[in-house]
Amino acid sequence: MCNKGFTLIELIVTISILCIVMALAVLVVDTDMFYMEKMADEFVMDVRYVQTECMKSASDTHKIGIDIDNGCYYIYNNSVVEKTVKFKNRYHIDYSNKNMKSIGFTFEGIPINAGTFIIMDTKTDKIKEISIVPATGRTVIKE
Repeated sequence: MCNKGFTLIELIVTISILCIVMALAVLVVDTDMFYMEKMADEFVMDVRYVQTECMKSASDTHKIGIDIDNGCYYIYNNSVVEKTVKFKNRYHIDYSNKNMKSIGFTFEGIPINAGTFIIMDTKTDKIKEISIVPATGRTVIKE
């Protein structure tokens, strides 16, 4: 008798082996693949938020405070922390203007203490640079 085809057991074994191989491949995928891009985008949105809030009032009530040692930044509203963003342990934030610990804006949208921020992945040494242009307050992510 000529059998052309597969038995049910052969199909189940083959599909089971394929499922195991696929499960192992999924575990290898890096979960932090787009974390740095996400954090850079969030930082830019926070800078723009602070700039907008400062332009609404004549006083500079909103600021962003950078804590390089703890790898986080804060959004202040009249010296009260409104938001805290902490980076994962393998990521580090740095600020080119070492003397200043905060960024603010005038009511015209011009930055006070403008500079470049670097978000670095210490595992892969990849970096993202975010610059605040001194004259205009424009915030740019450098690729």
